Amino acid sequence: MKSMKSQPFNADQFVVDEWRSLGFYYDFDDRISDNQWRFFGSKKGLQHFVTLLDDYTSNVNNDKLFEHEHYGPYCYLKIITLDGESSITPHAIGGSIADLRYLRNIVAEKLIKSQPGDTFNIDKEFGSNNEATAKFFVMSDNFDPVSMDELIVSGRQQIVNNHRKSSLSFSVSPLRRCISYWSSQIVRKVRVSRRRTFK
Repeated sequence: MKSMKSQPFNADQFVVDEWRSLGFYYDFDDRISDNQWRFFGSKKGLQHFVTLLDDYTSNVNNDKLFEHEHYGPYCYLKIITLDGESSITPHAIGGSIADLRYLRNIVAEKLIKSQPGDTFNIDKEFGSNNEATAKFFVMSDNFDPVSMDELIVSGRQQIVNNHRKSSLSFSVSPLRRCISYWSSQIVRKVRVSRRRTFK
């Protein structure tokens, strides 16, 4: 029997797969007067954001204060459970489970009325003391979220992968942090599952 060799980790493919699995592209723009989370996707793709909130708010583990989840290949986007006022900040989108369900409904309703080429904003209707806003860009039906990732499109991520010890190595650090995060989540879930099994 031939021994199976482990395949080398392909950072580019990981990023591509994560964006397509997420269904939309996002970034955070702090270059304008109002800090802004920007979400780009087709109507079907942005519907994944609605589903993301559905999944988060239906998970009983997320009822606890400060529970949170990270999303996307670089893990910048964070949804967090808060006890106080709902808010959009440069660090996270947070609120009570009821608040986050309300946000889910706002986005879903605006998506229904939107067509490719439209945009819509989420601001004061979700949190009165927001430090940032959320803007959704409804793209064409064949939109690929990978096309917005400059590291992938420009090939710079491949340069980083090939020269990790160079001065460009900082560019891959968010990806490493994200991989570390997902690894820790898998370990945590396995431990919880084992505890339940042996009770």
